[in-house]
Formats: sequence, structure tokens, C-alpha cells
Amino acid sequence: MLKSSAMTNLLLSAATSTVIPYGTHVNPTNRLSTPDPSNSDQSLGQFIADLPRYIHQEPVLEDMLQTTAEGLCHVLGCDLVAISHIYTEGRAQLKAIAYSTRAATATDHALPSLQWEDTNRSTDRQAQSFDPLSWANLPADVQQWLQIDQMHDGIVAPLVCEGQRWGNLMGFRQAHSRPWPANAIDVFEQIAAQVALGVNLFQLKQQLLREQSQRQQTEQLLAHIRAFDLLTGLPSRQQVLQALSQAMQVSDLAPQSIGVALLNIDRFQAINNTLGHKAGDQLLMDFGRRLRHELDPSLIVSHWGGDEFAVVLPSMANPDTAMVVATTLQSVIEQPFDSGQTEVFLTACIGFALNQPSHHQPEQLIQDAETALHHAKSQGMAKIFGFHPTMHDQMVVRLQLETALRKAIDRQEFVLVYQPIVSLAEVNLVGFEALVRWQHPSLGLLSPADFIPLAEETGLIVALDQWGLQTACKQMRQWQDRWPSLPPLTLSVNLSSRHFAQPNLAQQVQACLEAAGVTADRLKLEITESTLIESTTLAKTILAELQQVGVQISLDDFGTGYSSLNYLHQFELNTLKIDQSFIAPLEASTKKTAIVQAIITLAYALGMNVIAEGVETLAQQQILTAMQCEYGQGYLFAKPLSVNDATRLIEQQFFAEQQA
Repeated sequence: MLKSSAMTNLLLSAATSTVIPYGTHVNPTNRLSTPDPSNSDQSLGQFIADLPRYIHQEPVLEDMLQTTAEGLCHVLGCDLVAISHIYTEGRAQLKAIAYSTRAATATDHALPSLQWEDTNRSTDRQAQSFDPLSWANLPADVQQWLQIDQMHDGIVAPLVCEGQRWGNLMGFRQAHSRPWPANAIDVFEQIAAQVALGVNLFQLKQQLLREQSQRQQTEQLLAHIRAFDLLTGLPSRQQVLQALSQAMQVSDLAPQSIGVALLNIDRFQAINNTLGHKAGDQLLMDFGRRLRHELDPSLIVSHWGGDEFAVVLPSMANPDTAMVVATTLQSVIEQPFDSGQTEVFLTACIGFALNQPSHHQPEQLIQDAETALHHAKSQGMAKIFGFHPTMHDQMVVRLQLETALRKAIDRQEFVLVYQPIVSLAEVNLVGFEALVRWQHPSLGLLSPADFIPLAEETGLIVALDQWGLQTACKQMRQWQDRWPSLPPLTLSVNLSSRHFAQPNLAQQVQACLEAAGVTADRLKLEITESTLIESTTLAKTILAELQQVGVQISLDDFGTGYSSLNYLHQFELNTLKIDQSFIAPLEASTKKTAIVQAIITLAYALGMNVIAEGVETLAQQQILTAMQCEYGQGYLFAKPLSVNDATRLIEQQFFAEQQA
């Protein structure tokens, strides 16, 4: 039985399992076979044969190195066997050490930490023998160590792993010990090769464990990402669907229904553009945090994506109960939010739906809630609607209409009609407003109210506006070609807010004018108040570019939007159009009359002319004329006319004598 020195215990104190000296009877699957001391050749052969199996089965690297050192010390009759490891920076340190009984008895010492600089980083796998004369090449502290232990000669075999020098396998004898076997160097090289393979195996195992740990961490992270929204920390869409699926199974056995409410923050894109995306993200986080903290803990609140949130409504007895909860949601978000720059008041449209017997998947319930939300948004801001089956029918019709709308421009199904604009005092024609109509193949002639909101929502309004602008300019060119002496009529074309915000709008307008051969002063572009208010800085820039092109700008439907006198003077405008809602009650309302008079006076003070929209009676015309309103349009003078009727009107107005 070999006895480990104090140094052995010190060096192996960090091992996780107790070092079992070579020769102790243990489970043969865990340790090397016990050699037969009466037959050294048989012992050496058995040791070499058992070593690979042991190395592959030993789970602790330090134990494997120590047991190998002890075994080799015994079977070769060494007085000292040591295994060192060279670290990346070139520092070598003993990892395992074994003394024979004789050597350990002779010197009982313990070097606290034997380390040295190993300058020999060669990957040569050949062992070398040493004697006292050649020890001068060894580090001084190693020489001292060997001298203390009275070692006479030795063999050092490099441990090479993956082409790199990992360390050394070293064996030494005292002078009075038995000589080395004839094949000692071969044995050292063979054992060193096996130890190096074992070290490499342990390194691979450690790498595998690290990769498994990293994979587990990655899987946990992905699971968290799937379960929770990264921005708000709220449950994700997937988690909501799972909760709905479970709740729907329970609701099949109970009289109460499971519901879901979807919230969409009103005008969030405008807030995002104004305050910046960082402030927008913070608002979303604050919005979600408030919902989670203020609502009943039984309600699952989720960030559905973008500016939309979802709330799972358990145990809803009927739609009235769900409406109460939805109203509570509205009240929760009424208080202002602190964006860091200013207080922001948010509103949201809410659509909710309850589980129905026809629902077999949670996606069906979500779809109904989305339909209700879309209906709520179509009605304005801060609206709440519960799902009704008729909404689905409306959505189907809307989808069909959207599909047809996308094809309508290519199929040339749109037409322009022209409503005359006249001088109120003489009722002389001064221009037209071009209005778009859709000649639907099956539904007939559709007014703008039937498709313009859908075109704006889908973004098709930009292409539609561009078509209208090109068509109107071409028509003006045709009238000028037909009557070279045609008085300077103007043609007004409406621009949506989306089209107005196009970065190259002025270039588009100029291109249309040049392509048609029409001078810029014949074109008026009509925009609404809300278009200007969305971004006053951008609006000023675009208006300045359009003024450079030479076109005129009309502010349409004045009085129906912000009607702010503070911003009106900021923009270069040519015409103010008074909305028909102010014109209709002129005969009966002195307040409306005073407002209209104030608008006319204001417009003249700012250098603008005025057009009254929706003039339908002679009395309205007379009142407006008395107020010095110059121009008007409405059914009193003419409905929107087809291009042929508009052409006849021009001919009658200006060229009747020539025709006669």
C-alpha cells in the first residue's frame, strides 16, 4: 500500500472526492485493478491495460491524475512520480504527486505551492531522461525539491492535448533504488499519451457541460421571451392564448363566459412622432403598468403589440358585465401620464368579445374582439363596442371593398366630377372643385364617404390623390386647348394628410403641371385644418415649397377642426373655405351669422379670399353677399357635374355668343 505525503494531501485538498491510494480495494469499474507485487512485468502490463478504462470512467480529473501517479510510482518502482500542468501564461504547477514508501519515510516535508516557469512549450511527445548533471536545465525550485528528496535521476514525458503542451508526467528514483526497466521511457510515453487523452476527455466533458448549461439558459431566456413582452414585462400574446384556451375549456362546464378586451391607444403614432420613440416606449410601459396595478389581479393584462393591449376577462356573465369592465378600463387611463417632457392624456378605443359555443379555438375569440375594436376605432376616439355578429358581416363587406379598391385605379373605375365655384354677387363661374367618385362595377356610383375613409386607412389614398391630380390637370389642359381664350378658371383638387406629408409633394405637383402643360396659377390644392396641425413645422416647409411652385392653397372645411386663430396666421394660405355646417343655419341663427362674419373679416385681414361651401338657398347667397363673401359653391348653383356637363357649362358661360 502506498502512503501519500503531506504535499499530496495539500495539492489535492481541492478535489471533490477523497483520493484513494493505488492498491486499495474498491469497485473495479471505478479504480485500477490491484497489481500483483510478486510479478512486476505482470503488474506493469495490468496497469497499462486497465488505465484507459479507468481514465474514461473517473469523473474527477484530480482523482484520475493522482491515482495514475500513485499506480505508476508503484509498478515502475519510482521513488517519486509527479504530474504538472502548464497554464496559459507559462506557469507550471503540480497537480498530482506520489512517493514510494521508502522515499516518503526518508523525507516528510510539504512544499506549500511548487510553481515554476516552464519555458519548454514544445509539443514533442518524446520522453527524456535526466541525471544530476542535466538537472541544471531545470528551474532552481524544482532542483531544490529533487535534492531535498535525494532524487538521483528521472524521466519526463510531455502531456500533449489537442496539439498543445498541457503539462508533464515526471518520475524520479533515488540512488539506492532499483534500476529503471529497459522500456521505462516507452512506458512513460505510453502512460503520458493515455493521461493526455484522459485530460482531453475531461476538457470535452467540461465543454459539453458548459454548452448544456448555456443551452438551458438560452432555452429559459427564449421561454421567457415567448411568455413575456420585452418592453412592458407583461404576459405575451402566446401566454394569453394559452390562458384563453384553458379558460374556454372551463367555461364549457360553467354558465359564465370567458371574454377578452382589446385596447388601442388613440393617436399614439402622432404622440410618438411628437415626443420621440423613447418617450413613446416609456408611455407604453407606464400604460401597461397602470393597467396591471389598477385592475383586478384576476384579469390578465398583455401587451398585444405596438399601441395595443389585451385584457382577459374571466367569469363574464353577459355582455353588460363586460361593458362595465371595459368602462372601468377607460376610467383607469383617464389620468394623465408623465412623459418626462409634459403631461400626456391618453384615450383608447376598446373592443371586447365573449366566448360563444361556436368558438373552438382562442383565436376565434380574439378575432371577434379585433372586429369589435376595428368597429370602435371607425366611430372615433375613446369608443367601446362589444362584438355583434353583424360586425363580422360588415368586415367581410369591408374586406371585399378593400380588395376592389386596390384594383379600381388600374381598372380606371374612378371618375372626377366638377362642382362649380361662382362669384356670389354676379354668379359668374370662376372655377371648379374636382371631386372623386367610384364607378363600382356592381354597386354603381359611390360617393367619397363610401370609400375615402377606407382608402386613408389602407394608404391607398396617396395613389388615389395622385390620380386625381393628374386627371384634373389633363382636363384643364383639354379645356384650354378647346378654348384658347378661356378666362383664368381655377381647378381645386383635394389632398389627404397622407399625401400632403409626402417628402416630394412639390416635385409631384410640378411634374403633373408640366406633363399636362398647365400653368401653376390654375391649380388650387385643398387641405384640411387637421393636416396642418399634425406637424406645424413640416406643414410650413411643404407649404413654402408649394408656393414656390406657384400653386394656390385653400384651407378646406374651416370651422370643423381646431379653428385656431393662433395658428392660422402662421401658414401661407390663399383661400379660406367656410364649412357648410356654418352656412346652413345662416337664415335662423344670429350666432352662426356672427361667426361667419368674423371668419370672413379674419380671412380678409390675413390676405385670403373666402369661399362659402354648401350654399343651397337664395337667402343664404344674399346674406353672404351682404357680408362681402366673394365666392360660393353649392346646390343653389350646381351639383357636382360630369366632365361633359362641366364642359357645356363653360361653353354656356363664356362662349354662348360664338356658338350662336
